[in-house]
Amino acid sequence: MKNNSQIRFVAAALILSLSAVLLHVYDVSEVPGGFFYDESSVAYNAYCISETGSDEYGNRLPLFFRCFDNFQDPVYIYTLVPLVSVFGAEKWVARLPGVLYKLAASAALFFLLMRLTSMRWISLFAAFAFAVLPWTFVLGRTGIGGYMPMLLGLILFVHFFIAFMERDAMAYAIFAGLAWAFAMYSHQIGRPMAALILFAFVLAYNAKMIGRRRCILIFSATVFVAMVPMMMSVAGTPESLTKRFSTFSIWRDGAGIFVVIGRFLSRYIEYFSPQFLFISGDIELRHNTDASGELYLVMAPFLLLGLWRLIKSFRRSPTSRFILLALAAYPVAASLTLDRFHSTRCLNGAPFFCILAALGLKTALSMSRKRRVKFKWRLLVALLFSMEIGAYLWNYFGGYAEKARAAFNAPLVETIEAAFRERKENETIYVSSSLFHHPVDEDFKPVWYSHFLFFGKIDPARYQSEGIPPEIVSHYNPKVMPPSGLLLRMNSKIVFDRNYNSMVVLNDEPLPDGTVLLSRIPLVAGSDRFFEVYRF
Repeated sequence: MKNNSQIRFVAAALILSLSAVLLHVYDVSEVPGGFFYDESSVAYNAYCISETGSDEYGNRLPLFFRCFDNFQDPVYIYTLVPLVSVFGAEKWVARLPGVLYKLAASAALFFLLMRLTSMRWISLFAAFAFAVLPWTFVLGRTGIGGYMPMLLGLILFVHFFIAFMERDAMAYAIFAGLAWAFAMYSHQIGRPMAALILFAFVLAYNAKMIGRRRCILIFSATVFVAMVPMMMSVAGTPESLTKRFSTFSIWRDGAGIFVVIGRFLSRYIEYFSPQFLFISGDIELRHNTDASGELYLVMAPFLLLGLWRLIKSFRRSPTSRFILLALAAYPVAASLTLDRFHSTRCLNGAPFFCILAALGLKTALSMSRKRRVKFKWRLLVALLFSMEIGAYLWNYFGGYAEKARAAFNAPLVETIEAAFRERKENETIYVSSSLFHHPVDEDFKPVWYSHFLFFGKIDPARYQSEGIPPEIVSHYNPKVMPPSGLLLRMNSKIVFDRNYNSMVVLNDEPLPDGTVLLSRIPLVAGSDRFFEVYRF
């Protein structure tokens, strides 16, 4: 009987694991369509490192990567380097580390849940739910920064910290320190998140830490050593840690203290609202499908049961205290920013809500000792989850795939891709200013240049010394007609009146003689505004 149970569990684990892998890799280069400029910037910097050992600016093996007058974190880029070296600079390659880290984070959550619940079926089910959670699924299929490695680091940190608190094992203390540092290096949002989770541990386990002095010292020493490179880098370039936050903090506009406190409290409360968690979630299509909250609605009753269980055991269990404190602190970093309902800035909440739901499910099952009742409970929960997950995935690969095209610059990206596919040797791609919705300089900055670098696979060594080669990509000047090449333009353009009000008008710039239209891509479905590729 025991062997049969083990066989069933192994079979279920294999099926769910394979399903999670397939759902993350299926058509990953095309859904979401397009390629956000953060993705092309990260991928091109990895390409530069693989070819020259330096970033796009020629900095040798930097810790933080300057991009768009901001800074990208190192973990995702350096993970991407060997993949680009082997498979080339392709969209699916650029998104692959996000997929791998997301799947690894789901596996790590399974082992953490096993430690917390001692129930493998609940742990497996909750880990799969995390893998396809709306909060993380969209991001896990993109190459936008280090969100997924950050989640992996946070989950491993929690797992190993609880482990050495329970067993007084130095190895676990070292692993916990490395995992915490890994989260800190993975993404700028991970730094306040990791600090908050560590603070929750200190508050919850303070009495027990006295008896784990040796492990705490080992943990602290590991963290210190691992963080030395970051401290040295920040000492030389402090804006690498502070610049981005300074652009969206709740006090950036000079508001008074009471206004700032009011903003913080209102945002903090909103992150616990049903609207954010279960109904609409983040409205940014790069973060969410706009058809669901961040969690599945079927999780709601189990979250309440889990909350009741933690409150009940709050006084006697430091782990219960920690989980409650971590949940209470989860939106603090996001609440310090002006944007509302911003799911990536409180991403640390995703695994903790899954933990809470798993504890609630365990509580629900424990309310009945009858095997048949437990079986019916499990069947009902599995059915409801399957229906909601199925509906979410149907929308993700269907309606969302079309709706999110603009959010990932799909029409522009497809135009640039088409131009480089059509380009013949020694042919120049001329780019009209009508292609962009805001002014760019001669290097196509501030952001769009990374698309030309990535899709054109511009030689990193040459770009580092000369910039974008003008014989490959150049601005189009209708007053000086080039003899031949490709032309990228829109059939419309944006102009401004004296009051700086924008208007869309017909693009009247002259075309070179003998132009032939190669492709036309609508700005949005059904629009009469098109991106166009010509050969002349």
